[in-house]
Amino acid sequence: MTPMADQLLQLREILAEVYDLEHINNLLEWDQQTYMPSGGSEDRSYQRATVARLAHQRWTADETGRLIEDLSACLDALEPDGAALVRFARREYQKRARVPENYVAERTRATSLAHEAWLKARRESNFEAFRPFLEQVFDLRRQYAEFFAPYNHIYDPLLDDFERGLKTAEVQAIFNALRPRQVELIRAIGDRPQVDDRFMHQAYPEQAQWDFGVEVVTHFGYDWQRGRLDRTAHPFSIDFSVDDVRITTRFDQQQPATAMFGTMHEAGHAMYEQGVDPTLRR
Repeated sequence: MTPMADQLLQLREILAEVYDLEHINNLLEWDQQTYMPSGGSEDRSYQRATVARLAHQRWTADETGRLIEDLSACLDALEPDGAALVRFARREYQKRARVPENYVAERTRATSLAHEAWLKARRESNFEAFRPFLEQVFDLRRQYAEFFAPYNHIYDPLLDDFERGLKTAEVQAIFNALRPRQVELIRAIGDRPQVDDRFMHQAYPEQAQWDFGVEVVTHFGYDWQRGRLDRTAHPFSIDFSVDDVRITTRFDQQQPATAMFGTMHEAGHAMYEQGVDPTLRR
């Protein structure tokens, strides 16, 4: 094995460990939002913070940085998948290295606790009970943005985590162009005779809604051998590997569209993850 091939193998092994740790955290989060008793929230927040810190340490270790730097100097000599991995790793390393590990742990713990507070406040329709948790999360996100100063807009560093290179000003320009046409379209639809949608606003048994959602996403192609459906307060999809991608939904007996569209939407996210090439496992 050449020195370059050996270094690439070392980098893959490090990132595979990061992947494992991040997906262990996903499993802890999934359990918290589905089956964990509410009394476990305090300890769960520490568990998730610990795992997040370990993953961040592995990502930003000097050893990882050296491997990425050495491999970046010979990108043209790498096979395409390897070169793509190094480019991705270099960008991620440069971003993550600017974020302190204590911040990563603190934010993970804060968001974990905030979720439990939100569940209780939601049941009681008590926003004031949730306000301090929400304010803490907002403060932490503002703190995150400052790690990447200077910026043109405080949302730019956050947006970059989800849409690489996109700026807030570009998003604003897109919506400024779309808004007048959307308003015009909505008004035109409103002026037309409306359909009878009473069947969407009557009671349907929860089990019937569940069965219908399962039937629909099965036809979509959701792979039940590599996924499952569970109930939660707010629908989400989450993956632990290419062969374990789960979805959740919620039910309103008087509003069947809630479960139907929630299940369909999350299945769409999940099937993307289920479609990842198995050769890219970990």
